[in-house]
Amino acid sequence: MAETGVVHVFLSRGRFSSFEDLRDHVDETWTETGGAVPSALMTETGIAELEPLCVEAVHARDDGHLAPVPPDILLRDASYADQWLPRVESTEPADAAICVFTPNVVTDPHGTSLHYLGRFTYRA
Repeated sequence: MAETGVVHVFLSRGRFSSFEDLRDHVDETWTETGGAVPSALMTETGIAELEPLCVEAVHARDDGHLAPVPPDILLRDASYADQWLPRVESTEPADAAICVFTPNVVTDPHGTSLHYLGRFTYRA
């Protein structure tokens, strides 16, 4: 039987110049002694422990678009998009997106400097 998952979706326009810049916002780093340093996304959204394989970052330029595009275009290749993307009501163009999937737990989605698009469920 399929399990229900949750994805939190965040959009940005003009903030990240490249996919690498976007990943720098998402990925935690490590000190020389091996200690984890939470990323900006983790700090802003209250993610205590990040499962990086369950976070997808999309940058429009890496997808062949030179200008911001509506979420239905930007996010069409995201995991399980066929299930949750039709429920997205926004048409606001963006050039970057971050999808945070279960098992990551977002405790403060509105605390981020990004535009919070919403929380959507899907069947895995």
